[in-house]
Amino acid sequence: MIDAASAIRPGIWIALICLVLLAALAVVAMRDARRKKHRVAERKEVVEKAMAGVPPASNDEIDVLWGEALKGIETLQTQLKDEIKTLEGRLAAEREEVQTKTEALKNLARQNRIPITLYELYEGMRHFGRKSRDAQKSDLDWHGKIGITQIDVVETVQVQPGHEIYFTLEDQSFLLVGSHHRYSRLSYIELSLFDQSDANLVTVRVRPDQRGGQLIADAVISMKSGPWIQTLLACRAKMDVRQREVSLLAEHRDVQQLKEKFSLDAESSDLT
Repeated sequence: MIDAASAIRPGIWIALICLVLLAALAVVAMRDARRKKHRVAERKEVVEKAMAGVPPASNDEIDVLWGEALKGIETLQTQLKDEIKTLEGRLAAEREEVQTKTEALKNLARQNRIPITLYELYEGMRHFGRKSRDAQKSDLDWHGKIGITQIDVVETVQVQPGHEIYFTLEDQSFLLVGSHHRYSRLSYIELSLFDQSDANLVTVRVRPDQRGGQLIADAVISMKSGPWIQTLLACRAKMDVRQREVSLLAEHRDVQQLKEKFSLDAESSDLT
């Protein structure tokens, strides 16, 4: 027997030992799996009894219930953290998109001189109700050349004084509300344009100089896209043409006055 065992090669002995070890490990693993399955079944039974309203019968069952509760809380916390991270990512992306669109609209408004256009319209119409009939007729003639056909002004008596100007531009009804803010070191006018459905289309803040002819600063507070932008831009173009015409007429009057003051005939024009 001993001779037969010694005749076995060393490699075969190693293989046999490995097989024995694997078998032992398999037995241990199976035993642990059965125990684990048994514990899971016991824990499930305890939880089901608790859900059915049966109070725990021992401290072990109480420990099981607390353990399951803690696991549920941990799972819930993990889910909430994941949902919060997802929400934060969506909010960040939405914030970036909104900021991009907001800056685009602000740049559009400033490039197309919407603040100065609203200010010039406001200044040109806010005293309309105080003028005489002849002056009102002249104003309507001037505003008619830029597309405005009807003007109605209401002075507001609020915390911040101002005017509400109802006017028709290219057969569309608008309301331009101006609010004058005056402080010790700062003053500005807030202008808001509304359409006939009372929707706020744009709100700007302007700070004119002492004469009121130019703006020291302006800012776009809010703005909505829509066809009203094209209507206002067309009005701006007509205002530029009208202002240029007025400037040319003034220059022509200056030339006429010079010609009248320094009129020389052709024969005496050569002063030699």
